[in-house]
Amino acid sequence: MDKKEIKKEKQSKKILKKMKSEKEKNEKKSLSFKEKIDSFFRKIKEFCIKDTSRTIILVVILFAVYVIVNACVQRANLAQIDLTKGKLYTLTDQSKNIARSIDCDIKLYLWDWNLVGTDTVEDLLAQYNRENNKITYQHLSSTNLDDVDKIQNFGLEEGYPCIVGENTTTGKTSVVYATDLYTYDASYNMVDITEQKLTNAIYNLNTNEVTKVYFLGGNRANFTTEKGLAQLAAYLDTEYYEVDTIDPIADPTIPEDCDVLAIIGIASDLTDTETNNICQYIENGGDIIIAKDVNYLLNNGEFPNFQRVLDEYAISIPNRIVGENSSNAVAELANTEFNGLVIQANVASDNEITRILYNNNYKPILFMTGLIELDTDKMIEKRVNATPILKTSTSAVLFNCDDETYIENSEKISYTTGAMLQKTVESGDESRAVVFASSMSFSDNQILNYPMIDYTADLILNSFDFAANKGELYSIRKTTTTTTYTATEKQDTMVKTIIYAVPIAIILVGVLVWIRRRRMK
Repeated sequence: MDKKEIKKEKQSKKILKKMKSEKEKNEKKSLSFKEKIDSFFRKIKEFCIKDTSRTIILVVILFAVYVIVNACVQRANLAQIDLTKGKLYTLTDQSKNIARSIDCDIKLYLWDWNLVGTDTVEDLLAQYNRENNKITYQHLSSTNLDDVDKIQNFGLEEGYPCIVGENTTTGKTSVVYATDLYTYDASYNMVDITEQKLTNAIYNLNTNEVTKVYFLGGNRANFTTEKGLAQLAAYLDTEYYEVDTIDPIADPTIPEDCDVLAIIGIASDLTDTETNNICQYIENGGDIIIAKDVNYLLNNGEFPNFQRVLDEYAISIPNRIVGENSSNAVAELANTEFNGLVIQANVASDNEITRILYNNNYKPILFMTGLIELDTDKMIEKRVNATPILKTSTSAVLFNCDDETYIENSEKISYTTGAMLQKTVESGDESRAVVFASSMSFSDNQILNYPMIDYTADLILNSFDFAANKGELYSIRKTTTTTTYTATEKQDTMVKTIIYAVPIAIILVGVLVWIRRRRMK
């Protein structure tokens, strides 16, 4: 074949190729979108299935791509998509703001966390890190020689999973145990408080300031940290408060480092000196928590000097008990002996102390509570702003302790049983107070084998956070509950069938289809 023939043959092939290409283009144009998609997948199927080796290579490639993409996603520390109601696994705006405010290096160490069996904490720690790279975390392991010194210095023991936080600049540490991340509500449902605990730990590691709470003790108070408030003191300790006691008989002065003065129950009236010291503390911008029970033994339940302290905020707590006639307001756990006197109070929906509690349908249980009367005229004079945070239903009635008679609620009003007060003092500073008409509700006294404080802990801790002016910390209590559910034997069998039998059946069908296609070739 000479050169002319070769050239001619090449030109012919080129023309035929072009004609074929034009034909395919025209055919594609005439196809609908659905037909084009079907054609595309048909070609891929023919390319892969006709040759077993190609199929195997394709599977290996897909698996490798999956592994690489998964590794890249984990390394990139991307934000997770949280589709749960209430965003259980996503930091609240309050926690994000606190994380962004951290100005020192904080390291969080997870110890023995494989025993916990959940990634929730690690997901949250990753989110703190995304908000501020000064917050980092790592796992500690006794098999890692680099971790041994840390484990010994922190005094960690195997079998006790916890999170140890450390300010790497000051050396300040804090420990949150896995058991601290959950509590239980009045219905014994488990409550997840992980974010609250972690944010509190990070916040307190970042500051050298100590929030000091002094309880009024001695013979003046019905309840003290030594008698009746041990559980409350323990709760405050886990919230990074330092707790101490004032014995007004031995020394009636209020210590200069007092951030919050707590008077839980009043057993006998204050002296003039004690009263003057407390009033001066308030006038200096001091913050206070007050809880007072009714008194059956004392006529009218009057303590004139103690009333002088209440007068600073233009309030009074008369010696009357609130009883509830509404079945929705009576606590289910109430003993029949006290029917109507163990109530579930309504919390304010738009108050900074109770907003989160309201959103989580939280109703604190109050035992034989009284009521708080607000003198609005005096409040203007004393520059006090008052906000009721706990109220009864409109079906509530009052029981007069003096003559043991009921005072009918003819006007169908709700009574205030808890109030938040803000007083502007002469210097322009603010004195904060949270007052409750029940002190027994915050004590170690038990209902159904549980301390009463367990039913009101979120409310009282939020109140201490407000009084101590801790900013947004009291707003992050994400008290979402988890109810333990036990499946019946039939339901358990059905679930196992879905989990195991269905996937096995799909695999068998796939194998049978593959064998049949091989035989048809």
